[in-house]
Amino acid sequence: MKRPYKILLILLGALALLVVVVVANINRSRSTVRGIEVNIRYGKAAPLVDEQTVRDSVLAAVPALLQHRVGDVDKSEVAAGAARVPYLMDVSVATSVSGKVVVRARQRRPIARLYYGGAELYFDSEGSFMPASRLGYSNVLVAGGDFAEPLRTDSLSAQVIDLIALARYLDREKRYGELIDQIYSERDGDIIMVPKLGGHVVELGSVDDLDAKFANLLTFYRKGMPRAGWDTYSRVSLKFKDQVVCTKRK
Repeated sequence: MKRPYKILLILLGALALLVVVVVANINRSRSTVRGIEVNIRYGKAAPLVDEQTVRDSVLAAVPALLQHRVGDVDKSEVAAGAARVPYLMDVSVATSVSGKVVVRARQRRPIARLYYGGAELYFDSEGSFMPASRLGYSNVLVAGGDFAEPLRTDSLSAQVIDLIALARYLDREKRYGELIDQIYSERDGDIIMVPKLGGHVVELGSVDDLDAKFANLLTFYRKGMPRAGWDTYSRVSLKFKDQVVCTKRK
């Protein structure tokens, strides 16, 4: 077969394939939505939300979605419905070849569990709040305090802002984050930390100069505590510049 005929056959084959794809897409767009598929990326975090919760949120926002034709689906409306689930971020929506609405999202990664009065919720590194989940617990830093005002997630108090700043720091600086189990904001705004080792508390004070304060604490843990004994002190204070001030246990 001569070369021009081969080229012609290839072009005709490509054209036929294109026609098939176009027709299939037209038929798919005219068909009724066949369901909602949800894909959640959890990363290394414990699951705090399941697929059915996301489906329910989408259908609450777009009740007639399963009666829509695929081509009439408002993807932004579906995405907004899924984004109402507080555990999710990076929500995107597409339609599949089989005629399903596909919702893809990433679960927020909590960095601390906050106890605020009677409320119990998580927050992530961006300061976004999530309620406690019926699916279980995430093993993260515990935060609490003697708070001067009610919790408002739309207008955070200075105490909560400082707790978030400290939690973000401990999450970023793993060598220090591995030392601390709980953080607590006192009424005057000073922060107390409960370490994972020893029977003492650490007075951090403000969230200023965190690099210097934690470097001093780590040096003290490596050089001072082994000589004195881990049960010698009841309080270790980092509030004073370039000092670690200890209170002996009575």
